Amino acid sequence: MKVDDEIITVTAAAKRCKVTRATIWRWIRSGVLNAGVTAGGHYRILRKDLHALIESKEMTSCTRTGRAPHKVLIVDDDPSVRKLLIVAFRKNGFEVDSAADGFEAGIKTIQFQPDLVILDLYMPKLDGFEVCRQLKGNNSTSSIKILAISGNKDQKNKEQILSCGADGFFEKSEDIKAIIREVNTLIRSEEIGVL
Repeated sequence: MKVDDEIITVTAAAKRCKVTRATIWRWIRSGVLNAGVTAGGHYRILRKDLHALIESKEMTSCTRTGRAPHKVLIVDDDPSVRKLLIVAFRKNGFEVDSAADGFEAGIKTIQFQPDLVILDLYMPKLDGFEVCRQLKGNNSTSSIKILAISGNKDQKNKEQILSCGADGFFEKSEDIKAIIREVNTLIRSEEIGVL
């Protein structure tokens, strides 16, 4: 299969175009965007058809040309960790927002629409394991990359958060440059997978 023939989901197309899934469905139903339907009734879009739509609508905001920074949401109950990560990611060209607990993370994810969430495992109210399960279990947020961080070196924590759907794991004591490199790798892999 050629790259242009690769099939993507409505969620991936919506994220790529920075619109809602409802907008993608509307474009499909009106004939603006070509799509097929699976046996289960889900729309699937050829990458080349999405590219054609982006070009025809001159949707320059859909392309990463250095104009739009990647968005990272930092979720940690420790203000000093949040501040350290916010400063580091902003210095490296990211748009950053933060949340102090799991409930706030849910709200900020909807409002901010991050490309990636850096998620602490142990927080009050709602821990990182449950936040990860909820984000990965929801069609509108499942494509967001999650990089878990923890001050606890327990291997069980790493295995558990990865089984919840996290895309990576780092200890808080690790070099921030290594964390930023991992975030860049995860975001690049998402872009390659979508378009």
